[in-house]
Amino acid sequence: MPSSSVYRDLTAEELRAVVEGSLHTKIIAAEHLTGGLFNTTYRIDTKDCGTVVLRAGPVNRHLLMPFEHELMESETEVYRLCREKGIAVSEVLVCDTTKTIVDRDFMIVRSIPSQPMCECEKSLTPENYHAICRDIGTAARKFHSLSEKRFGRVAEVKRGGGFDRWSRCMLAELERWETVAAPTGLYSEKERADARAVLTDAAEILDKITTPKLAHCDLWFGNILVTRDETPAFAAIIDADRAMWGDPEIDFSSIPWTKESPAFWEGYGTALPMADDNRIRRCIYTMMWSLFDSYVWHNQYHVPDSTVYTKNKAMTQIHTLQTEFGIGRR
Repeated sequence: MPSSSVYRDLTAEELRAVVEGSLHTKIIAAEHLTGGLFNTTYRIDTKDCGTVVLRAGPVNRHLLMPFEHELMESETEVYRLCREKGIAVSEVLVCDTTKTIVDRDFMIVRSIPSQPMCECEKSLTPENYHAICRDIGTAARKFHSLSEKRFGRVAEVKRGGGFDRWSRCMLAELERWETVAAPTGLYSEKERADARAVLTDAAEILDKITTPKLAHCDLWFGNILVTRDETPAFAAIIDADRAMWGDPEIDFSSIPWTKESPAFWEGYGTALPMADDNRIRRCIYTMMWSLFDSYVWHNQYHVPDSTVYTKNKAMTQIHTLQTEFGIGRR
């Protein structure tokens, strides 16, 4: 079983302090939602604000990757932009990163009567599944239509940072990951150098992405909500805290369901590009997220099998780039 070093339940007193201190209302009932290893999540019935969902951020923050320190600021900004565009997402009531009420970031959103698609996909009729996937594709297309002037993590760009080129952004992501991953010994210097060589060698291909678009970066069925109505329907995209301004094809790099769903592409409006440059970029993104995931499984969640699986996945992408595309050979 996972043994997360960054997850911790709130005490009853902390829960009361968060709700009363931020929403200025009383708790009627609170239900702890299980399944997470990073944030701690509660569904709460309140006296004056209806039903809300509270997510408290991680503890032991020295174990976080650099971008993970600003997840809730990023998510709040993403939801603001999406709601302006008419994209179904969570409604943020509170985002508190001051760590004054409790020594953790926390976010409170209005509850959406629904369930994650990963919990209900097997019970959906083919017709309902098709309709939901088509609507997800439509929502993803709108999500990817949002643009910025700089590449980078959403919170960083919002405060005036970011990068003028996509290749520089990707290399910075890798270098920042190395600051926490290198001391663990999970990857050798050669393995990390091979990853750097891939990004350096592929800079020209990465920089064919010239307009930063909004990518969710975690678009799996656990982050898609479906209504519990007699006819289930797409309800919202959630958990956009890892989103970034960059290449939308990040969302198609390592999440297979989109590639396997004609209905998604029907809603999205275009087919998945299969030119070599697109395949190379998607392979790079899979490498990057696998590097990140292996660190998380190793240092935050302590799951050896998942650590090995995601590290092997990262190394496989590097090998594919070197041998199939001639990228990163040294």
